[in-house]
Amino acid sequence: MSTPNDPGSDPTPPPSDEPGHHHGDETPLAEQLGGFISPGRHNVLLIYILYLLGAVPFAGAVPAIIGFVMAVLNREDAGPLERSHYEYQVRQGLMGLAFLIVSSVLTLLLIGFLGLLATLIWWIVRSVKGLIAINHHEPIADPKTWLW
Repeated sequence: MSTPNDPGSDPTPPPSDEPGHHHGDETPLAEQLGGFISPGRHNVLLIYILYLLGAVPFAGAVPAIIGFVMAVLNREDAGPLERSHYEYQVRQGLMGLAFLIVSSVLTLLLIGFLGLLATLIWWIVRSVKGLIAINHHEPIADPKTWLW
């Protein structure tokens, strides 16, 4: 057993290599994640990815709902470039929900399945279009469009 006076014992723990610990010039994990949560390009990218995950059957609508809430909360504090994307994303969420409800009701008449398929394609195309635009640092030309 070593005592505090032993030359081999050091009272300070060794530096940790766990994520989130700050070493020298490294950025803390909280700051890295902040770029994805606060308004900005990384947040816009994350929302498009969440929207695409929401189109995957096993993921359900939860990722898309999270993305929608993030877009609503961040659009007021965003710069012009990101604001065009947030507006596009919010409208996509609202229109997607409306299309989903109408298509679901129409499944009772056996024609809603086509509406559900069309909504899924529309959702994916809009999300991919937005991803491409934000990756090229371009705004959405018409965020209020019903199409893409």
